[in-house]
Amino acid sequence: MLPSQQQLLIPLLETMRELGGNVSTRELCTQLAEKVEISQEERTRTTDMPSAKAINVWDRQVRWTQQLAKFHQYVAHRDTYWTLTEAGDSTLQNARPGVIVTIFETENGVALWAEAEATVNIIEDDTVAAIITSPPYPLLRKKDYANQLDEAEHVTWLANFFGHAKQKLCHDGSLVLNLGPVWQPGQPSTSLYAERLLIKLCDEIGYHLAQKFYWHNPSKMPSPAEWVTVRRIRVTPAVEEVYWLSKNLHSQRGGPHVPKADNSKVLRPYSQSMLDRIAAGGEKGKARPSGHQLKQGAFNTDNGGSIPHNIIVAANTSSNDAYQRYCRKNNLTAHPARFPSELPEFFIQMLTEPGEIIWDPFGGSLQTSESARKLDRRFITNEKSLAFLDGGIGGRLATF
Repeated sequence: MLPSQQQLLIPLLETMRELGGNVSTRELCTQLAEKVEISQEERTRTTDMPSAKAINVWDRQVRWTQQLAKFHQYVAHRDTYWTLTEAGDSTLQNARPGVIVTIFETENGVALWAEAEATVNIIEDDTVAAIITSPPYPLLRKKDYANQLDEAEHVTWLANFFGHAKQKLCHDGSLVLNLGPVWQPGQPSTSLYAERLLIKLCDEIGYHLAQKFYWHNPSKMPSPAEWVTVRRIRVTPAVEEVYWLSKNLHSQRGGPHVPKADNSKVLRPYSQSMLDRIAAGGEKGKARPSGHQLKQGAFNTDNGGSIPHNIIVAANTSSNDAYQRYCRKNNLTAHPARFPSELPEFFIQMLTEPGEIIWDPFGGSLQTSESARKLDRRFITNEKSLAFLDGGIGGRLATF
């Protein structure tokens, strides 16, 4: 079932802002479908009308939502384009620059209605064990609307911000960034903003790339539809990169163990063949097809599991968890770019200890903070959208 017009209102305004504030109905239908994860089946479903040809049900729902937004004076219709108004922008309830409001607080964490640039100024230096976050995507088109950054400006903004945030990390702390792919508008090619940001963070800000990880979402929808399902010249982009960076290369004591990490805390269950090998006393010393030969008895110890690979496989298909039920019940817009709990939980367990502080400066649905609290860590989160903050607090943090 498609979201109601009321449920689509905020995502529609958000999409218009992300597209520069001036957009055609056709482009809005496509981008909004991707934002709220409408399935390809729902995206193409049609219905017959008594006095007209079959119409696309999703496109009709978007047009009705546009009219609802127009009624509230959130958008204006000029020629073939729809424009986001000042009233529409303000209804997104973004925090004012420099203003910080505590919305939720417990003995082990706090959720703030504030921009990241404001929050970084109130966190003490050398206190955060890990920053785990998914920053907003850049704008890859000519700016038609104020307060939007193009790709180059976006990369500079993020690099400068994480430069300030670096001082908040403990000497052995980590920065974990989930950066999703962004397609160039009108082209079957992707932006290099993530690579440019990574180089800037290391070469100019002084971070060190500890390791690249890859989040594979096997349930990822085929998009952009134009290149994947219509022209069929690209495949479904089901992998997002996750960069693990460290503040320092060496510890203050000169040891080689920075950033702090322990992969024994995130071991994978042994395969049946590995369990059989351990039970049989390990390797028999036979040469492998590759030419490598393991010594007699290798792999004969049960260490509780195998060392994980740098690929995290986690579907993002939940549609009826506590967070989404709360959003529906309270007529709140669920954050459209959520990642599964497996992602932050992996890094929280590997990189931090119970009682240490996890900070997410781009809180979104507050998944990182929920995972931190679940794993007995302290948390700081901030989100500039009050609507998203309300959903995250009610659907995640307040459920403990």
